[in-house]
Amino acid sequence: MKKLSKKVSVLLSCLVLSTAMPVIPGTSPIIAEAHPGRTDSQGGHHDYKNRSGLGSYHYHCGGYPAHLHENGVCPYKSGGQKNVSQSSSGSNSSGSNTAANQTSITTDLMNSYQAVFDADYYYSHNSDLQSAIGNNKLKLFEHFYTTGMKEGRRGNEDFDVASYKENNDDLKTAFGDDWKAYYDHYVQSGCKEGRAH
Repeated sequence: MKKLSKKVSVLLSCLVLSTAMPVIPGTSPIIAEAHPGRTDSQGGHHDYKNRSGLGSYHYHCGGYPAHLHENGVCPYKSGGQKNVSQSSSGSNSSGSNTAANQTSITTDLMNSYQAVFDADYYYSHNSDLQSAIGNNKLKLFEHFYTTGMKEGRRGNEDFDVASYKENNDDLKTAFGDDWKAYYDHYVQSGCKEGRAH
């Protein structure tokens, strides 16, 4: 009887260890991330080696998995749906959030990219956008942020992304042909470091 009791105990122990441990109420499960780093005040952080596959900067706001804020809008703050979609022609379709809320977020984001973006310059040097978007600064920035940076378009007179890539071998090794990563790096730290651009 003792041998049977011992075998049952061992079997039950093996079963308990082989199954997922339940989360105890009042505690949080441990979540492993693919890369280290704390988040900033915006809920995001740099991922210069692109370990997440989302580029050089992404968000974890609200404890959600790594994600991007397309057009400056967190997809999780609106019930998991993106509020503005950008087509390849540069036209917009509005979602459930009000235009004022989107404008505020986009304006803040635009201001944070002033080291690499000037709406007047972008308008005058991209004739394809003049008829498609017009001279609306926020819409021009939206195009730059969602498409122009990925294409390596020049956003202002002072910053040339191709020169930035060529003059910084460490970034070239880290980012390869991910043009947006170079812009993000310059805005977040390269400008303060006085890197050649």
